[in-house]
Amino acid sequence: MQFSVLGPLTLYADDHPVALTGTKPRLLLAVLLLSPGRTVPTSRLVDGLWPDSPPASAVRNLRTYVHRLRQALDRGGDSAGRLVHDGTGYHLRVDEDELDLLRFRRLADEARRAARGDRPEAAADLFDRAVELWGGQPLEDLADLGTDLGATVTALREQHREMTTELIDLRLRLGQPARVIPSLRRMVAEEPLDERRQAQLVTALTLEGRVAEALAVYQQARRGIVDELGVDPGPTLQGALQTALDADSAEVRPPSGWPAVVGAGSPPGSPPSPQALPMKPPSLVGRDTTAGQLRAIAEGIADPADADEHAGVVLVSGAPGVGKSSFSVTSGYDLADLFPDGQLFVSFDSGDEPPRGSGELIRELLVELGVPLTDVSEDIRERSAVLRCALAGRRLLLIIDDVDCAQQVRPLLPGAGRSLVLINSRQRLLDLDVGWRLTLGALDRADAVELLATIAGERRVREQPEVFGRIAAACDQLPLALRIVGSRIVTQPDVALPGFAAHLEDEENRLSELSVGDISVRDSLSVSYRALDVDARRALHALARAGSSITSSSAVEILHLPRQEANRMVEHLIQHNLLVPVDSGDPGERFHLPELLRLFARECVDAPGRPLPVARATVRGVRAGRPAHRDPGVAT
Repeated sequence: MQFSVLGPLTLYADDHPVALTGTKPRLLLAVLLLSPGRTVPTSRLVDGLWPDSPPASAVRNLRTYVHRLRQALDRGGDSAGRLVHDGTGYHLRVDEDELDLLRFRRLADEARRAARGDRPEAAADLFDRAVELWGGQPLEDLADLGTDLGATVTALREQHREMTTELIDLRLRLGQPARVIPSLRRMVAEEPLDERRQAQLVTALTLEGRVAEALAVYQQARRGIVDELGVDPGPTLQGALQTALDADSAEVRPPSGWPAVVGAGSPPGSPPSPQALPMKPPSLVGRDTTAGQLRAIAEGIADPADADEHAGVVLVSGAPGVGKSSFSVTSGYDLADLFPDGQLFVSFDSGDEPPRGSGELIRELLVELGVPLTDVSEDIRERSAVLRCALAGRRLLLIIDDVDCAQQVRPLLPGAGRSLVLINSRQRLLDLDVGWRLTLGALDRADAVELLATIAGERRVREQPEVFGRIAAACDQLPLALRIVGSRIVTQPDVALPGFAAHLEDEENRLSELSVGDISVRDSLSVSYRALDVDARRALHALARAGSSITSSSAVEILHLPRQEANRMVEHLIQHNLLVPVDSGDPGERFHLPELLRLFARECVDAPGRPLPVARATVRGVRAGRPAHRDPGVAT
């Protein structure tokens, strides 16, 4: 079976067209083919088929159109497993040699690799093969594509335009202007105000020895630009004019500043490779195993020999203060060699304001990727589609920090390509479709002491190992608490450490002592606490009064709930990473309530046992349930 979207939507079986009638079934196929190899959620399919106002029967109608599409595939002799439903949406299985879009992306990647490897002839030939796959405008026979699908098609056109620009630059550098002059004349006629195209045509004519024609093209282009825009041509077109004027005095070459080959330096129109990670945190301690797992995942995603060219998404979750941001940012630096097209970091955290919106983060990413701010749509679905296309075919690492829910982050996730996305969240986000889940917990005792040593000084730890062991235990071996205490110790070299340890061990003092500057353990815990509903808060209070070790059976008694409801509440707290499952080897499930969280939950209850509000005026740095600004170098 052969599918084509780079022109009219077509299906072929053994070189014979397969009929698929009806606008909705064809739109359904188009949406599926523009997300090759990926499950398209039912909600997105509904938006694609009814972009303005879906009917109440949309999901039922969708099933009808899926049935009609399967019938068409069957008529082409296709297998029954081509179009499958996996519970969240539909997945059309399509190989690279079956879809022109996938072949286009592969050839473009190979061409750019050839250019970077100083093989311009091979790069130009590969670009030619990619351009030849286009039989017109993508999905040109489908009307009313809607915002999401229309934005994807627009982004594809931009990719085609960018590739054509690179190909023409290559042909000019190779001294082959005659091969591009006819197509350049057509492009200039279609877009007379495109100075880049005009400059390429002037240069091609000059290289061909047709200087008079080149000067005439420049004069015509200048008149059009002045008449329409009221400004003179920019430096690119002016440079092409200067080359034409100098043609009689020296060997003709393309204007200075043009790339020697595509992929060398930063040619005009080529996507940037941003390195936009925050400052690398201090040395990471106690995460070697998890870092090794992430390295193996990243190597598999970035491996060009792997036929699967889908972006990989990894969720990094854990309780407040375990160091999710520190781990991900450090990993971003360590894995940079696998993702040469750039490393990006965005965060939903907005300090003392409500969380930033998905659209705001997408806009930030598009600008980092070289999209002019004036070209960024106000429609979030269109922004999301453009972002997916901008990331397609690239090897880029993206860290998305401070994610509260799956709905928040879905518009930022790429589809095709070999990018790696690290999502940091306090919650396990079970409703988010990710490839891998890494959960960070508290450090073991030895690693906790080592972390203190990296901050407070190894000599002091060697001199008083027992005292530092007590301090680590009082910190619950939580990286955020350890960094706070280590910072306090290093700035007070004369402090009596045994006395400080004893003061920290006192439950009445502990949370107040775990604070430095505008960072505190209490503030960090309060963010997760505020994310709970009233019933979950009551359950947390009850569990905190009962102690740190809990079983499935004891939870029923502690919470005074039927077993099924108690189990659901325990599961809810686990999903928020506030209860930690313990692999004890004993019959029955066992859970651990971290000590610092237990202390915090107890102080959030008044004498009769009612939940106290977490007052904004009394909890430093918290407003509307969000933490104060955090440096990614501080464990969160």
